[in-house]
This record gives sequence, structure tokens and C-alpha cells, in this order.
Amino acid sequence: MNIIRAILFLLCCSGSVMATQVEGRVVLNEKPLASMQVQAYSDLDPSGKPLGSIATTDTEGLFSLDLPPGFVALYARSKDGRYFAFCGRNPLQVGSLRVWAGLQAVEVTDPVFSVYDDQYTASLEGVVTFEGKPISDAFVSLYLDVADDLKGQGYRHSAGTGADGFFAFDGLPESNYFLVVRKRQNLEPVGPLVDGDFMGVYAGNPISLKSGRTAVVTLPMVERKSGSRKGALPDRPGPIKLAGRIVDISGKPLANLHFFAYRDPVIGHQRPDVLSAQTGADGQFEVSFREPGIYYVGAREAYGDSPAPGELFGLYSGRADHGLQIVVGNNDPVVIQATPIRLD
Repeated sequence: MNIIRAILFLLCCSGSVMATQVEGRVVLNEKPLASMQVQAYSDLDPSGKPLGSIATTDTEGLFSLDLPPGFVALYARSKDGRYFAFCGRNPLQVGSLRVWAGLQAVEVTDPVFSVYDDQYTASLEGVVTFEGKPISDAFVSLYLDVADDLKGQGYRHSAGTGADGFFAFDGLPESNYFLVVRKRQNLEPVGPLVDGDFMGVYAGNPISLKSGRTAVVTLPMVERKSGSRKGALPDRPGPIKLAGRIVDISGKPLANLHFFAYRDPVIGHQRPDVLSAQTGADGQFEVSFREPGIYYVGAREAYGDSPAPGELFGLYSGRADHGLQIVVGNNDPVVIQATPIRLD
């Protein structure tokens, strides 16, 4: 009996050691929001089963959760359903150290459904807003699942919104969809988000669209503010690290370029498997990979679509096919040379 008690004691102790404290604050227009119920999820689907218990924010908007190590997404809702909040850094990596997370809240409005003129497909339309006003140059993305953390190409992208903030999707198959909206300062439809960009996650994700019906929604956005984190919003980090530099033809470091890596040797318009933040004045980058293998890598100034004339672009020259073997453990730093794209 004493042995059993000892084992149970050790198991309880090990469970408590494994738990990590996640603290944060929920704000609405930069003001603390009390009585918000904060929950953690194993992925970016807020309709799924939450991890652990609910934390309720205090009068200063503060909360604390004890969570096991791994990746988590944090969402919060008010008891009356009026407000919804998300962490712009979802998913967060919970490890052995305390984690701080800020969540920004938006007001929730219910979707309105009406008859669509095609009984075999569905449609979705709505308005993108910021602080209650329509916002232009925002791009709405539809995803069928959260496998890629609501990043990348997704299923469909809208055209940029006009001054009225309007967007629309026609001829959609009957399905559940996850909605995300982004506005970048460079006005590009794709690319990593940086401080000062805007984003929004639909509170009703996933929304169920039915054939012969139109759903009308409001998509409020928040401004990305992350204090000292001035680089691009990172991808979910992997355990395998790689560092290097991007330089010009003379070996001089190049700033404001991205390192990219694809598993497919035919580099297309899809989102890279690995993408770095923009390089600084030293031309250095650092990325992580989730799996070892051969990746086809390079560097470029922009993001999405084909490289444009004059854009700085380059591919890894260590192999004829531009492939780089990524191994578990130490990977030697790489240097990638980029030059302006020329059509002649």
C-alpha cells in the first residue's frame, strides 16, 4: 500500500511540474476587459474541446491558466456573448517557462441568413471593420480546416475591400468555413504580418454555409501590437533550427528579405513550408523546421506570386536543384545570394 501511495504521489508531483503558467490580459480598444472567460485549445478551432479549466479575467483584464507543454490557442468570450477575444500570436508554445499572452477583444454580431439564387451552392458576404467603421484594402480568407494554423493560401481569398469594407464569395460548396481577415501596411494580399498590420478572426468560426443560402457577417479587426516584437508574426516553431545570411553578389548583407523553404521542388505560388521574418541590416535569418528532409530554398524580397522585375531574388546554390538537406541536430549556416530579377 505504501508503494502505491508513493507512486501516486510521484505522478501527482510530475503532473504539477509539467504544468506551465500562462498569464495574460484581455483588452478592448486598449482598455482592460473584466469577466472574460479565457480558454486554451489544442488548435485554432474555438468550437473544439478546450484544454483544462476556464480562467476569468479580473477588473484589470488579467488571467492565469495552468497548461501542459505544447502548442495552444487562446480565445476568450464574455458570458453574455457580446465580446470575443483572440491572441494574435496563436498558437503559443507552452514550455517550462512562464508565458505571457495578450488577447484583443471585438464586439460580436450574429450572422444574417437569406435566400441565395443558386440552390446548389452557398454565398458569403459582409463588411470588414476597425473600431466600428468599414476598412479598405483588407483581404478575407476562407479555410476548410485549421491544419495550417489559418495561414497560407487557404481555400479562397477575397479581393481587397473598398471604402465600404464590403467583401463577397459566390458559388461556395456547402461546408463549414473558418474566416480570417488581414490588412497589411504594404497593401499586399499575402505575406507575413508585422506590427501595425491588422487582422481579425471570426467569432463564429467555423461558420456553416448551406446550399441555397447567403450568410452576411461583420468581421471586426484589431491592430497587431506586440511591444518589442518588431518582426513578422512567426510560424509554429519546429525543433530543427537553421540560421544563415542573405547577401548580394559582392557578399554585402541584404536587409528586408525573406528566407523561404519548400518541400516540393517545383516552387509555386503556394505558401512556403518555412518562411523567415525579414532580415535586418546584417542580412541574417533564423528559422525552424518541424521535420528533417530535403527542402528547396531561396530568398526573396516580396511574398506571393511570381518574382517581379527588379525584385531581389535568389536560390540556394549548394546543389543544382537548389535543395538543402535539413537534419535533426546541428545544421550548418547557409548563405544565399540574391540579385534583382531581370527579364532579358
